[in-house]
Amino acid sequence: MDAAQSNRERRVRWQKIAIDQLGYSLNLILTFSIAALGYGFVLLKDKDFTPGSSAKGALILSLSALAISAFCGLTCVIVRLLDFRGTARRASSHPDAPNQDDVRVLDRATVRLFYGHVVAFALGVAALAATLLLTYGGKLV
Repeated sequence: MDAAQSNRERRVRWQKIAIDQLGYSLNLILTFSIAALGYGFVLLKDKDFTPGSSAKGALILSLSALAISAFCGLTCVIVRLLDFRGTARRASSHPDAPNQDDVRVLDRATVRLFYGHVVAFALGVAALAATLLLTYGGKLV
């Protein structure tokens, strides 16, 4: 086996690992986003939960960011599927295969949606933590 073939095999192996890790991360964060969103709505239903005005603002920010995170995550899953489908069609020379530029657009959209998903999740969790600290932080003292 020559060096070029060895480099190609390494590149393909690492690409597969990167694709798998993106999928695991996307699924994990999407699950946590939906769970945190559900927790926020459970807080709203709780009769004993009476946040102050700043905690209400943080809760609204949290629910909004978590909803955006869930939307970005779901959209990212769909775009990834379209990207994989297009790539598979291009690899098999399917007559309905998209052109290379379309596949690149889908790839870039996947990455941007994933980053938006992660940032919105982090903001939502931070705002939810702030809500809980503002509401129940007095019990720590």
